[in-house]
Amino acid sequence: MANPSSSSTLPRPRLSSFGWKGYILLLFLVSYVQITFFIFMSRLSTNCITQREQAMDFPLWNTHHQQQTSTRRKQKTIKPLFEPSNPPTNITLVGISYSDNTLSDAAIQFLLEAACSHHIKSYILLGERDKKQSLNKMVTALSHHWYLPLPSADLSTVPHPECTKLIHIDQSPRQTELLNMTLTSIANNVGEELAVLLKTSSNSVIPNNPLDPENRIARIKRAREYQRQALGVSLGSYNSLDESVIALVDLDMFSYPSLQEVITTAQQYIPSGRNYATNNDAKYHAVCANGLQVSRSKVSRPKRAYYDTFSTILLPNAWLHQEADRVIPRGELEGENATMAKMNQRQILDWILAEGRRRDGQIDEQQSFDPVLVRSCFNGLTLYRADFWFHPSCRYDMYYESDANYRSKGEQQTCEHIVFHECLRREVHKNDGFRIAVQPDLLTLWHLIN
Repeated sequence: MANPSSSSTLPRPRLSSFGWKGYILLLFLVSYVQITFFIFMSRLSTNCITQREQAMDFPLWNTHHQQQTSTRRKQKTIKPLFEPSNPPTNITLVGISYSDNTLSDAAIQFLLEAACSHHIKSYILLGERDKKQSLNKMVTALSHHWYLPLPSADLSTVPHPECTKLIHIDQSPRQTELLNMTLTSIANNVGEELAVLLKTSSNSVIPNNPLDPENRIARIKRAREYQRQALGVSLGSYNSLDESVIALVDLDMFSYPSLQEVITTAQQYIPSGRNYATNNDAKYHAVCANGLQVSRSKVSRPKRAYYDTFSTILLPNAWLHQEADRVIPRGELEGENATMAKMNQRQILDWILAEGRRRDGQIDEQQSFDPVLVRSCFNGLTLYRADFWFHPSCRYDMYYESDANYRSKGEQQTCEHIVFHECLRREVHKNDGFRIAVQPDLLTLWHLIN
């Protein structure tokens, strides 16, 4: 007969061979899968909403986003070594910057792609140099990283990317030399008396004074003119430049159009001098990008708007700069359309898109916008027929009294691009005028968010 005490004691359940550690691992894997799935669905939903909102917000999004996405994909699979994807073009990139480390990453990439993928030369003028973080070092490092294959056993087979030689980096002379350059020019072209008066006067006495030694815009004017004069000597005579295009570019922006878009715009709208008389209405001496900013308020999602109002004048004479910084109020310039001048930056963008959009029967697969003719613009990237950019009678640092009508309150200076374009309008008036336009879908971005 069994012992009652032993029969009441049941055997303890034993863990299976899987073990308690196995149960913990299984629980971890299930949690990981759930979290991963949640993150994936959240990102998918966000991307769908963002693309739908952007498509509704900006008519150019669908086509331009596809172009930019395609460009970024190509950049990740750039061909090694120096093999230009296009034959050498007649475009030359030109820009100035304060120092080596004030160029944006996007600008450096733009210059390198121009040199290494399209054989385009660039000339960069820096106000100051930073030996520890020089632009030359950055260009060399990035060109090796992007345009060379990974090293093999035989390192001698990996050549240096020769395309970096197409990027020319120089330092601006001291301000005293630049001031003397401008003083000499004014004395020779306007007169000694005015030159002395400008030299001894401040902006408060003579507005838009290019000889102001401290004013930021006056210093930019002198630097741009020094570079223009130096390149005029390097690139050839005025009469031999009508086959070339100068692309004047700001080097601190966050986004640039693709190089292929720049090349196509130049080829389509800026013909050589000898072909300019053909279909004149579709040809231009200069074409500006459409410079944008992205701004947002506390109650609205980010929206695009036109940025570079300081350099932009619509025809016949509507300066788009903000009212708070204008010396002459909106609508009070000679011949100024007050309604157009009072447009805000969002409305300006809408107007440019509406004016440039091709009508039914004119739309093709590659181009849905035509340039919008204006009086002046820049927008961070402007393509000039080279013989007009090197026009011997016009300068960025020149003094012309009526230019001061477009000066800002804060700087008491007129944008250097307006000074230059107003001169070109006066000089080529007998030849149907200086034709400059904004290309609506040639996009630059000035700020990530504002």
